[in-house]
Amino acid sequence: MSHKPKKLVEECREHNNTELDLLDKQIVSLIDVPGLFELKNLTRLTLSHNKIASLPPNIADFENLEALNLFNNHLKDLPPSISGLKKLKLLNLGMNKLTSLPRGFGSFPVLEVLDLTYNNLSEKQLPGNFFCLDTLRALYLGDNDF
Repeated sequence: MSHKPKKLVEECREHNNTELDLLDKQIVSLIDVPGLFELKNLTRLTLSHNKIASLPPNIADFENLEALNLFNNHLKDLPPSISGLKKLKLLNLGMNKLTSLPRGFGSFPVLEVLDLTYNNLSEKQLPGNFFCLDTLRALYLGDNDF
């Protein structure tokens, strides 16, 4: 299998796969990955160990996404639209550069696992509804500025 993101996306589309692994592909921007946002049936997307500095607002277009792994990137903030991922159960944002979370971040209806370890978050930057994540079973906040 090819190691190029474009080729991996094409193979995913051709085989109608629901999982895509773009681990350690030197990706800087999701906009630069041709065809990625056409994969509407994705349930699992792994983007860890890249150089992604920001997420586009259309991240919410992945309406079937259940697991999103963005561990070890360069994210400084998140678009408010990320909470539009209504089927998301696992969100790994560990080892990024997050200093705050967007307003409405606590509105994930079925989120079970949230990893925010190794960021630059403090209690002052958490949105008001952060503690309304009723379905959460595991919350990882270690190595932040609390």
